[in-house]
Amino acid sequence: MKKIMVLVLVSFIAVISCGTTPAENPNAGPELNVTLPEIFSPSPDVVDDKMTIAIGFKHPAPIKDWTISVQPIRRQAGQAGQAAGQGGEARQQRPEGEQRPEGERRQRQAFFEQKGTGKPPASWQWNGKGTSGEMVQSATDYRFLLTVTDKFDNASTYEGVIPVDVLVRREGDDLRIIVPSITFPPASADLTKVESMVGADEQRTNVRVLRLIANALNKYQDYKITVEGHTNPGAALGTTQRNTENNNNMKISEDRAKAVIDYLVATHSIDKTRLTPKGMSGTKTITEDFNNDDENWKNRRVEFILKK
Repeated sequence: MKKIMVLVLVSFIAVISCGTTPAENPNAGPELNVTLPEIFSPSPDVVDDKMTIAIGFKHPAPIKDWTISVQPIRRQAGQAGQAAGQGGEARQQRPEGEQRPEGERRQRQAFFEQKGTGKPPASWQWNGKGTSGEMVQSATDYRFLLTVTDKFDNASTYEGVIPVDVLVRREGDDLRIIVPSITFPPASADLTKVESMVGADEQRTNVRVLRLIANALNKYQDYKITVEGHTNPGAALGTTQRNTENNNNMKISEDRAKAVIDYLVATHSIDKTRLTPKGMSGTKTITEDFNNDDENWKNRRVEFILKK
């Protein structure tokens, strides 16, 4: 019996000396240190091109799990004066029977989400594709969220922004750039009034996005460019409301294409003879589910079609 007691005592002392005693609750979440890239520029010539994010943390207690989510930042959504629609174009009421109940809010799905148990990886890689396989939108900011939780359910969340570069898509002999992140004032094509009518953040984003577009266009000096303005429909395809809306919005969509051209020419010295504006209104949508706020914001966009 004495030998057994001595062995137990020795084992207990060994556990203490090795520092493996149960951790106490720190009553605070982990200290997170995340390094995001200045800009994410996936190459169209590299299959599954990835970006790398460095993740570090300090914490005295064991880590239970972690979650990474990525969501596009839709800068115009919910802005004052947007009653006419996200793009400023007039929107029709939803057909009777399809309108959401008063006060109902549709919970947005994360564009990308990944969960893991234990410690988060020190180096996390992402190819820019969402959970559904969809690629990130060109020249669009994405919110990056990392949440780390310890065994006592103490959690910390790091929030940052992943800016996406202009993405040039090859379509046969032509090239296409699709940009849903240029902000216009409601029911207007005047880029000079974005700061006063929408906000300073949106104005700064416009300056950065249009600079990226100019840099991309300058790489293809031998191409002529059609600049298309697209609006976000507010009525179902094939309805009288949709046809009326498209007719009403054709001019503003062309005016927005012209405004982008004028800005690129004046600010970035793009040769105006290479650029032709075209209004598309809501005739060529990315998604026809106009009730789906997670998707229909992509309809309000400017496209650049490059042809030799």
